[in-house]
Amino acid sequence: MDQPPAGLAIQGLLRPSFLEEHTTIQKQISEDTLSDADLNRIEKDDEHKENGGVQINGHKHESGSSLENPSWEELEKDEILGNGTSFYKLEMIRIQLISSNGNQIFVELDDFRRARSDAIVHSAAKIISRLKAAGEKTMQALRSLCWRCKGIQVEEVSLIGVDSLGFDLRVCSGTQVQTLRFSFRKRASSEYSAERQLNDLLFPRIHHKSRQKKESQQAES
Repeated sequence: MDQPPAGLAIQGLLRPSFLEEHTTIQKQISEDTLSDADLNRIEKDDEHKENGGVQINGHKHESGSSLENPSWEELEKDEILGNGTSFYKLEMIRIQLISSNGNQIFVELDDFRRARSDAIVHSAAKIISRLKAAGEKTMQALRSLCWRCKGIQVEEVSLIGVDSLGFDLRVCSGTQVQTLRFSFRKRASSEYSAERQLNDLLFPRIHHKSRQKKESQQAES
């Protein structure tokens, strides 16, 4: 019943990172992952910079005009000498997404660079876990949803993914196994919003009545 994972193929060129790119990379490194030796080395590097020196790929240099635009030859030499941590950058040329069904889609590099994480990317696993913990009642509601919205009677069903736009079910109907997509009425902006819309689809009458009761109570007060 588990859906085969999608594949991602990236073609590019790997090169040593330039001096101006090091600051951005180092900001991503949490201080709590550094050892005492790393901290001591960073303190010495900072002291070296205060005295007018710079460091490329772990190798110290005195300041000079030749370091303003370091050449590939200098970076390669520094990598051979290599003291400390070295950084590399992947210059992407082509990205290809391979779906679980074998479909191949080329992703535009500009679209990839502009892309941002889904609003509930860190909450999806918790939502799925809570629904599975609800037991047979939720499984029956998922089967009913497949029949109401897709006209498919299923024997087995599993929630395999949730995002801000909807959710995916992996279902078994007879000898056929497939993935069904269900969309939310509007984009979810939070974990609560996604889970509420999912439950509205699974239990439409119950949630409709509870909302009517809540609205009537608010009107009376």
